[in-house]
Amino acid sequence: MKRDDYTPSIQAYLENLIDYAGLFPPANLSLETAIHNFVDYQNDKDAWMLGRFIIPAARLKELVPYLSLFSKEKRLELAVVGQRSTDEASCLNNLRADLERCSEFLDEFKEVVQINVFEMPLPPLIPSHLFLEAIAAEARKHHVQLFCELTFPLNEGWEQKVEESLRQIASHNETSSLVIGLKLRTGGVTADAFPTPEQVAKVLIGCSEREIPQKFTAGLHHPIRMHRQEVNTHMHGFINIFTASMLARIYQPSFETLIEILSDEEPTSFKFLEDGIEWKGTVVNYSEIKRLRQGMVYSYGSCSFDEPREDLRSLQLI
Repeated sequence: MKRDDYTPSIQAYLENLIDYAGLFPPANLSLETAIHNFVDYQNDKDAWMLGRFIIPAARLKELVPYLSLFSKEKRLELAVVGQRSTDEASCLNNLRADLERCSEFLDEFKEVVQINVFEMPLPPLIPSHLFLEAIAAEARKHHVQLFCELTFPLNEGWEQKVEESLRQIASHNETSSLVIGLKLRTGGVTADAFPTPEQVAKVLIGCSEREIPQKFTAGLHHPIRMHRQEVNTHMHGFINIFTASMLARIYQPSFETLIEILSDEEPTSFKFLEDGIEWKGTVVNYSEIKRLRQGMVYSYGSCSFDEPREDLRSLQLI
C-alpha cells in the first residue's frame, strides 16, 4: 500500500519516523551498501516512513562518490552524529570541528545535500549551564537542530544524573533561542545496553514535564516489545515508546501507567484508528499525533528499514 492508502492517523504517526542507520551496529554495513539501500528505500512505496540517513561527521567526505545518486528534487537528507568525549572542553572542541565539517560539506554540495539535525553524545557528566549555552551557540551558528545524548552508565546512579541533566537542559531551553533536544539510547548489541521500562519512563516523564524534544536510537527494530534471542533480553518496541511518549505529553499518566505501556507485549493493545492511535481505551488523536511528531517526538535511528515495516504488516498494525 502507498502512503495515501493509509488513514491520516497512521500517516501522521509513521511519516519520516525511521532514520536509517545502516552504518551502525548491529548492521555495520559498508557505506556503499548503506547508501545504495537508502536510495532504494527512497524509491520504495514505503519511502514516506523513511527519515534521514545517519552518518558520523568524520565520514561525510566519504559520501562524495555517491552524491550523483541524488538530485535537487530528491536530496540526501542527513542526520550527522558527533564524536564522543570525556569532558566538556574536548566535547566543545569536537563539536566545533564536526560542525565545521558539516558546513564545508554543505558549501560544496548544498544542491543535493541537506543537514539540519546534529546528534551529539555528551560526556558522562551532568552538563553545566555555561556548557549548554556554548554548544547551543555553535549549533545556532550552523543552523542545525541539536539533540544531545546522555551517556551515563545504566547503574544505580543513572536516574539521579539523568534527572539533573534534564533540569539543566530545560533551564537552558527556557532562555535560549535554540532549544536542545534529548536523544535516548534504547538498546544496543548486548543485554546490558537496554534501559529498563522504568528507566525509559523516567526519561519520558522528565522530557514531557519540561517540554524537551526527543528522538531515540538503537534497539528499536520491532514495533512491539518482545524478548529476542540475539540479545538475550527484551527489546523495546517503537510503537510502545512513541505511544508512551505522546500519552505522557498529553495526559500526564502515572509512572506505573507508562511502565505498563512500555512493557506491553500484546500487539492488540495498540490500535490505529481513523483519527488516532489507541492504547487500551486511551486515544491520541490525529491532530495531537501530527503536532507532537512535528515538534516534540521526532524519529528514531534504526540500522534496518525493512524489519520495522515488515513487522508492522505482519502484526496488521498497517
